[in-house]
Amino acid sequence: MISKLTPPRVAILRNYDTSASWGNAMIDSWKAILKATIPDAEVEVYHPTTGGILLDATKFNVIILTGGVFNLTLPKVDPWVEQTLSFTRDTAKNYPNTKMVGVCWGHQVITRAMGGQIQLNPYGDRVGVHPLQFTERGLEFFGNLKNASNPMAFALPQFHKRRVGRIPHGFVPLAEGNDILICEGKNIITFQGHPEMTESVGRGILDADDGAYKGGLSEHEVAEMYARFSLSHDGHRMFQKVVDWIFE
Repeated sequence: MISKLTPPRVAILRNYDTSASWGNAMIDSWKAILKATIPDAEVEVYHPTTGGILLDATKFNVIILTGGVFNLTLPKVDPWVEQTLSFTRDTAKNYPNTKMVGVCWGHQVITRAMGGQIQLNPYGDRVGVHPLQFTERGLEFFGNLKNASNPMAFALPQFHKRRVGRIPHGFVPLAEGNDILICEGKNIITFQGHPEMTESVGRGILDADDGAYKGGLSEHEVAEMYARFSLSHDGHRMFQKVVDWIFE
């Protein structure tokens, strides 16, 4: 059984190609959160954008699909994206013992692969740590993270222009606005936000921005965007719940 792999094995699909420093830093942030939650895990990184997805799903407890930038609202996609869509469908169908975790672009590519739809954010770009709300099923899954007067509230770093507009059949929202989805029958959980993202990674992405996010904004608006990455969030506590689910 996959749950008996010793040590636990994790595959990370790095769904972006950049020479900017944040590119490797984001992978380092994934390795750090995995080290904190699965200390003995073996982690392998794959590069679908350049090297293809050359992995055997049966050899991993979980496959993490990272963020990325390719626009998944487009009807025609690049060959590597089509390969990722096909890999996702194949893994969900034929290897249900291997769990998949999609984050940001990974959330969206899994949604599209499984029959859902991606749309532009109706509220504009979402950057930095933002407050979010669980659904009842989400509160059941994650529990009360803060023991506050509003147990439905949580916060995660965000960095996206697009979101899930229509969820695939069999998926259940764990957060309002389709920000977290689970398909228990297929062993999939996805986040629009970034449980792994550190303040330095978020700021690094903004530093390298070519105007896609900062273009047209005032200095004050840009400063507010940067400042949002210094806010506290629930990413690590939520990812620990995901790890519990992976090995249940």
